[in-house]
Amino acid sequence: MSKQYESLTDLKRSVYLWVIPCILIALILNTIMQNVDASDKLSFIINNTMTIWFAVSWVLVYKKRFVRFSELSNLALVSIYHVTTFFDTIYNYMLKIDGSLGDFIVWMPIIIMFIFLILGMRRGLYYSIGIFLITLLGGVVVINKLSAESIDSLMQFYFANLVYIIVLFYAQHMFRAYAKMELFKKHAYLDSLTGIANRHQIDEWLEQKLSDSREMHMSFSIIFFDIDYFKRVNDIYGHKIGDSVLVELAELIQENLSSRDFLGRWGGEEFIIISDVLGHNAVALADYLRERVEEHEFQWVGRLTASFGVAESELEDTIDSLLNRADEGLYQSKNTGKNKVSMC
Repeated sequence: MSKQYESLTDLKRSVYLWVIPCILIALILNTIMQNVDASDKLSFIINNTMTIWFAVSWVLVYKKRFVRFSELSNLALVSIYHVTTFFDTIYNYMLKIDGSLGDFIVWMPIIIMFIFLILGMRRGLYYSIGIFLITLLGGVVVINKLSAESIDSLMQFYFANLVYIIVLFYAQHMFRAYAKMELFKKHAYLDSLTGIANRHQIDEWLEQKLSDSREMHMSFSIIFFDIDYFKRVNDIYGHKIGDSVLVELAELIQENLSSRDFLGRWGGEEFIIISDVLGHNAVALADYLRERVEEHEFQWVGRLTASFGVAESELEDTIDSLLNRADEGLYQSKNTGKNKVSMC
């Protein structure tokens, strides 16, 4: 269920592949029961037609052939089924022996959802209202001939129909707004260039790690690093190539970190790693990453090196004090030859 879909078409196709077999089973069972009870021929013909065409449609959708044609033809068939079944129930059942609409109302939400799924928000609204008006007209012309029980069932059907249309119409707005909010939230925590965590996300991580450190007396490490002579890269190759180097560096480092380590872009060419490894292990991790950078052949500029500064959290640390120590370590690496790891 956590599968990510590349497009709305892929999502709808997945829905059809799961839902159509369920509808087919319901139609087959209904047809069997109608045979046993010798029900009217119209329902029998409609059920069998829908069963055959839904089965054909499932195959077409599965093979990704004529999917839009399958959608529209199924919509037409479902609409005809909905309207004819409604009028059949009114004129051949409710007018003759009273009673209610029965299980007809059970499928109504699915039909309206199907309309919105195929036609979209605005056209789905117009189409579903059109179907509603047809059924409304059919009921109004005979309402004075119906029993109180039948009228009550009819009114429940109409009001439920309106509620489903309104809810599904606005639900699409809500889902769209929710998706936009999630997208904005995601980008609020990501660096626009490299796609890794930005300064805002890093600050939140550090606050949480320091809070956990005080409560559980568990230390953690941070590693500052940047590319040596990066200004030279920009001067020689231009900022566009410089940006591509930063993206490539972020990908390289991310590939060599465990899932428990956090990577972010601190600003400019500076990056930060938050890790649970401590002491010599933190230094060893930084040195391992330094070697990976040194060995890497960057696409446009060839070989580069990076310098690292490591700091381990202490109980009395604030974000600033911890970062200052890591920055001091990076400064030492830069001023003692570069391509080094220093711990403060």
